Amino acid sequence: MTDNGFFKLTPLYKEFMLLDMIEKNSNITQRDMSSTLGVALSMINSYVEEIETKGFINRKYKTVKNVEYYITPKGIERKKLLNISYLNASQKVFNSAKENIVMFLNQIIDKGFKNILLYGAGEVAEILLNVIYTDHEIPLRVMGIVDDDINKQGKYLVNTKIVGSEDIKNIKHDGILIASYTNSKEIYEKLIRIGYNKSKVLRFFSI
Repeated sequence: MTDNGFFKLTPLYKEFMLLDMIEKNSNITQRDMSSTLGVALSMINSYVEEIETKGFINRKYKTVKNVEYYITPKGIERKKLLNISYLNASQKVFNSAKENIVMFLNQIIDKGFKNILLYGAGEVAEILLNVIYTDHEIPLRVMGIVDDDINKQGKYLVNTKIVGSEDIKNIKHDGILIASYTNSKEIYEKLIRIGYNKSKVLRFFSI
């Protein structure tokens, strides 16, 4: 949760991160806190003083500059509450994102596609597979994942085998869904270049 560039650093999220860092490492420095939170070092002491005033942490001074931080039982309970609140908010974002993906997949199904290949064995493919495999109301089968990285070929992503583009002709399928953002255009052009029917090329991202 400390490496999250998607959500804004709200006061509650910042409070959770500070408690989390201190619980995991009592010897953490304010410079480390500053780096992890992405805020000015000059602001960290005021943040720490705030949660200390609330009774969530204690400080132990070894020297003037050498400080150890300890989360209190009250702080642990506070962190649990913040964690639940964070998960609840994240779940709402996830549900909304999943609805958009399901809507897209249903559009594919409505066009007559039932058995597809994904092109690109990355995080987009992983998310699509997880949605397809966990939502049993989606009548869509992924027959395999195509990827040009030979180090990925022969391996599995979410129980789905990764193959090379030369294997496309050997797998029975209705179409190929390009599951990549950064290489979407290149993949599309490659499929056309090798003679694949462009009417069977599906794109999650526009080119």
